[in-house]
Amino acid sequence: MAAQSPGQQTSTLPALREPIPRRRKFFIVVNTRSGNYFKWLVQLRLGEFLTTEAVTGEVHYLKDSETLQARLDEAYGEGFRDFVAVGGDGTVSLVASQLRNRDCRIGIVPVGTTNMLAQLLDIPLGARRSLDLLLKPHRVRAVDALEIDDHLYFLNASAGLSSFSISDLRTEEKTYLKLLAYVFAVMRSMRKARMRRFKLTIDGQATEVEAAELFVDNAGALWMPRMRTSDAQIDDGKAEVCYVRKGTPLELGNAILDVLLVRKKRVSIRFVARGEVVTIDCSEQIPVQADGDVIGHTPVTIRVAVAMTQFIVPEAAALLPVSNATAILSRPPIQL
Repeated sequence: MAAQSPGQQTSTLPALREPIPRRRKFFIVVNTRSGNYFKWLVQLRLGEFLTTEAVTGEVHYLKDSETLQARLDEAYGEGFRDFVAVGGDGTVSLVASQLRNRDCRIGIVPVGTTNMLAQLLDIPLGARRSLDLLLKPHRVRAVDALEIDDHLYFLNASAGLSSFSISDLRTEEKTYLKLLAYVFAVMRSMRKARMRRFKLTIDGQATEVEAAELFVDNAGALWMPRMRTSDAQIDDGKAEVCYVRKGTPLELGNAILDVLLVRKKRVSIRFVARGEVVTIDCSEQIPVQADGDVIGHTPVTIRVAVAMTQFIVPEAAALLPVSNATAILSRPPIQL
């Protein structure tokens, strides 16, 4: 506002002026090992974002989970309530896990390989547009998580061919080969894709299946939102348990086609049940993956944590309509 001269009368009318923007305060966690970190010029975009008027913040470069936990605790104590995860689905899961049960919001700057969660939440891919979203009108959406040993995962957890493949996946491959890295990892792990007997307990009910791949689905999609693996939704309070029985090229090929073609009558993917608490054991100890990272071995207990994490999403984002994917599976549940 212009300064008044000493003799100038002060008007009794309210001055017309631009509204003072509310200052936004962000704590940003950056994973520089994310698949598209350098391709999408993340460092440059962050610099532009932090020099925007009415924006202040702090950047933490991810080194290890222990240091991150300590810094997030400090940031929350300093008054930060808007946190931003810059990376892929694994980075988002890590940040959300360490902020669990706290009154805060998480924004996503999706610069990983698949960025499945961001796609499901209709968050723009890439650094520039996803950072812009944080400053535009938006809303907050509560999302369910799969809770495993006090960690949160948002997509799926599995044991079998996928977990063997991910345990064989190299970081350099993900960086340079993107989705092809997963294809090569599956090919290398095919020798391990044999049927195993899994013992399941779903909401207290026990059953057994023989499968080469068993998965607990929270998001219901793979690679892209329209490619449906099950009827699961990330805010319906339940997870779906499904499996692929054989690890033969024909069976796995049909499973891929089940997803790509969104077949109403599935050929290879079989449904077991929906539930809130799932325990998986196997006749032998095998790796377990969740959201693209190996997290341990069988046995494992998975709990659906309802509306656990609040994400910043576009204001006009739809509530994830399933459209043609609703009831896509012609699958009577296994009798538990």
